[in-house]
Amino acid sequence: MKTKVTSTQFLERAVSALALLVALTLGTVGCSGGAEGATGDPAANAKAASTALDAGLKAHAAGDIETATADYNTVLKHEPNNKFAFYNLALIDAANGNYGLAEEKYRSALTTDPAYEPALFNLAILRSTRNPKEAISLYQRAVKANPKDAAALLNLGLLLRTHGQKAQGDKDVLKAIAMNPKLKDPSK
Repeated sequence: MKTKVTSTQFLERAVSALALLVALTLGTVGCSGGAEGATGDPAANAKAASTALDAGLKAHAAGDIETATADYNTVLKHEPNNKFAFYNLALIDAANGNYGLAEEKYRSALTTDPAYEPALFNLAILRSTRNPKEAISLYQRAVKANPKDAAALLNLGLLLRTHGQKAQGDKDVLKAIAMNPKLKDPSK
């Protein structure tokens, strides 16, 4: 029996999978205190940014979103183009339903590093219902940045299927499942 998955269900599943990935990733990070204000010394700014990022990741993993947000903003005071701070702020915005702000922050991370695969992947999730062509392009860039990202390949294949490229979509879905057998084809 085949079950049709709506774009909303697809987005909900993708966000759930992303939340699990983030929780696992953040759970492995160490901590230290934050620093306030940028200095004219690049080495001091880099150290302060690193310290604040570590503190933000620890707070984020512990569920202290207010402290994590403050720490990530401190990172940006010291390193205004820090892709990790933008990315983590975007995760917080997305988790709070502030998708427009999340998109802006993912794009800021990508301005610093256009091949930053986690930001490409998450931005593609957010764009999949409102601009599928852009989402397809973002997933393609994510797969190019990390050819072993089975989740990005699966999502790319699913979008291609629903937007007139069924043969390529089927190929990508099958390849993604071969790469990671835990992934499933929702149309089956």
